Amino acid sequence: MNGSLVMDLGLGPVVWLFLTLLGCVTLFFKWGRFWSIRNLDLLLLFAPGPGLMMCVGRQGNPPWIAFVLLFLGTFAWLARLFADLGFSRRPLLEPNLSASGLLTLSIGVLGLLLVETVNLPVEEGAKRNPADPSGREDVAARPPAPAEDSPVVRHVIDAAPLPPSLKHERPQVILGRVLAVLGHLALASGLWLIGWKHYEYALTGLSMASCYLLLPYTRMALVDSGQLVSSALVVYAVFWYAKPAISGLLIGLAAGWIPACLGLLPLWAGFYRGRGRVVYVATSASVAVGCALLGAVVPGLATWARALGARSVAEVGLLPRYEPRPGSSFWGVIDPSFRMPVLIGYLAMVLIVAFWPARKDLAQLIALSAALLAASQFWYLDKGGTLVLLYLPLALLVMFRPTMNARRHHWIHPRDAAVASST
Repeated sequence: MNGSLVMDLGLGPVVWLFLTLLGCVTLFFKWGRFWSIRNLDLLLLFAPGPGLMMCVGRQGNPPWIAFVLLFLGTFAWLARLFADLGFSRRPLLEPNLSASGLLTLSIGVLGLLLVETVNLPVEEGAKRNPADPSGREDVAARPPAPAEDSPVVRHVIDAAPLPPSLKHERPQVILGRVLAVLGHLALASGLWLIGWKHYEYALTGLSMASCYLLLPYTRMALVDSGQLVSSALVVYAVFWYAKPAISGLLIGLAAGWIPACLGLLPLWAGFYRGRGRVVYVATSASVAVGCALLGAVVPGLATWARALGARSVAEVGLLPRYEPRPGSSFWGVIDPSFRMPVLIGYLAMVLIVAFWPARKDLAQLIALSAALLAASQFWYLDKGGTLVLLYLPLALLVMFRPTMNARRHHWIHPRDAAVASST
């Protein structure tokens, strides 16, 4: 393994992975309930770790066995997420640290992450992140556009309080770092808000936020605004699930940012009923189609989105005649015909979960959303399996979920509920 994940501290990737595992076990492992699902989930969080560690520092040439290990870790989580549909009762397991200590730790780690997000050099960020989009180096190497090279833009960048490593970077890189910072803040706050409002226990939300900040994948994709933005949008869609228009807007934006989220569109449509479904479908479909049309009609906008971390439909393998760079994907060395059954199986899974269970509650919606995002890694053409941060926040919601109250059933539009009660 090459590259350093903890700069200037002398810690190699293996030692750093062990320290994060030790920290999570210390905070959340329940020795009094050794065979609990919580302990299994905690170990499953590190299942993709070995494969990702083998890809660190090997941009464009990771070993083939690394993708096999990544697929095995992802499949373990996929099985766990579908198994969650059968868990109706979940005990409330508190962390091994008090709320004050957990809050202090979370604020400290979040502060360190945000500072490093701003200061991390571009080359180091690409080296440590196995999911760094292929072609970003080509985009960064292109000469700046006239608007970007204007004296006004350069004067603003020079006057901004930026670290020396970003002073001479292109505006897209600086804006991408801003989006990464906002993504980390949104994910940490979104996990806490869901624990406080929907799980009805603020300490559970604080535990999820702390676990997210401690996991190694957070520092791997530290500046990957593509994963961070889409994950934050999906997490806040869960938080605003009672508002079909807002959730449709957020899911549509996530699908337009990373096509791996397209499978969430029919799943969430099957969650709503009556007018709520119409509102959600109209909002999410129009936003997703609008993003696609803007990218096709306005090439400059597509270039900016690409530089900010968004993935294209061709890159993920949903368009023909696209070949990934050698060594950047499991499918890069295999005949593309073998990938088609996997993609067809994923589409069949999307159709099944859209209609089954017929009446989904919030817990099932979260588990199935995480399952679809995890399953997308198997057919994802470029860097497939490495986008762990795409489904990790939802996996944390499944991991820490307590027994949901009876009032948290499938969502029905208030007008439809009023009509049903009157009849």
